[in-house]
Amino acid sequence: MAASKLCNVLVCGGGVMGLSTAYHLTKYMDPTQIVVVEKDSTYQRSASTLSWASVRQQFSLRENILLSQRSIEFLKDIDKHLSVEGEDPVDIQFKHGSYLFLTTNKTSHLLAENIAVQEQAGVKVQKYNAASLQRKYPYLNVEDVELASDCDADEGWFDPWALVQAFRKKVKSLGVNVIEGQVTQFKEGKTAQVRNGNTLTDIHYGQCVNATGISAGYTNELLNQSLPSEQRFTLPVIPQRRQCFNIACKEGPANVPLMCCPLGTVIRSEGPNYIVLFSGGTLATSEQEIEDFGDVDDSYFIDTIWENLAYRIPAFESAKILGGWVGYYEYNTLDQNALIGPHPLTNDHYNINGFSGHGIQHAPYAGRCLAEIMCGVEPVINIERLGLDRVLENKPYRERNIL
Repeated sequence: MAASKLCNVLVCGGGVMGLSTAYHLTKYMDPTQIVVVEKDSTYQRSASTLSWASVRQQFSLRENILLSQRSIEFLKDIDKHLSVEGEDPVDIQFKHGSYLFLTTNKTSHLLAENIAVQEQAGVKVQKYNAASLQRKYPYLNVEDVELASDCDADEGWFDPWALVQAFRKKVKSLGVNVIEGQVTQFKEGKTAQVRNGNTLTDIHYGQCVNATGISAGYTNELLNQSLPSEQRFTLPVIPQRRQCFNIACKEGPANVPLMCCPLGTVIRSEGPNYIVLFSGGTLATSEQEIEDFGDVDDSYFIDTIWENLAYRIPAFESAKILGGWVGYYEYNTLDQNALIGPHPLTNDHYNINGFSGHGIQHAPYAGRCLAEIMCGVEPVINIERLGLDRVLENKPYRERNIL
């Protein structure tokens, strides 16, 4: 027989999004009545800790710009928010650095529209034609560039492991019950069965949050099995497998921004070397496939990335692969945008998924917005258009600036 536990809120998923939600919920309820369930307490295969952990303001939608701006404020003052008595100050190793978006004549009109939205939101974005881009970044081949943009203020990257651990330590210090295990079944009467090895625990909850990241679609299907047919829906979130490479180049330029090239290559400096990926990947079709990460394939870099990279920065003709890693991110097939808010067909269930690569940078305030919605407080940012009703209505609210 399974053991039993009661709580006000069950958060399924103890990655950065679930932990942020739990942290902000503690502002409104007894922390000891919040349970966070995480299947991998080592976070070795967590999408959060395997991400590039970059933050930017250059989005195409106002909501995402505002989420970035508020989250950056949180990260810049993170020790104030997440410090724990008796522990070292919180340091996520934040490094300032710009994103650089390049477009050709085929897509420059879209970048111009994005820039207009960014400027309306107060982003100090800078625009370049080919000539001015060449002056600022003389190592680039700009012959096909029609319009480019970067932002020298409040963009950069940080240590994702440090952020996840800071949230985890903070919520545990506040009294939140963080347990290892995985939800394997939902039952009638707002009950979730959690398995940890051979141990089963039935958790009876008042509210439940699906914050399981790349497994969000799977978690939603488990919930569907406990609901009448009229309350079921398909969550359009699928894991996407990506290969990231560490490369070296003796002749390469220093301090390369996080550059997004027209054909999908993404690169930035990492110390004296560089990290690079191709903006795309393979969609996983099962939970078992997610578990089998596999190794990076050097031929993928050679066949898919190298030519485009060397075209943009000719010095990279002599680049060498040092290594790499494989990770997944939660891909929203509807519109590559966040899904935050109540379940569209049943009460007391909530989602915070589908960020399609920009989740970790938005986590500090996405979690706050969901916590406020759950507690009947007007969210600090109006994220109504990021709600799940658009899934039922098949009305995409597309974020164009995803990587």
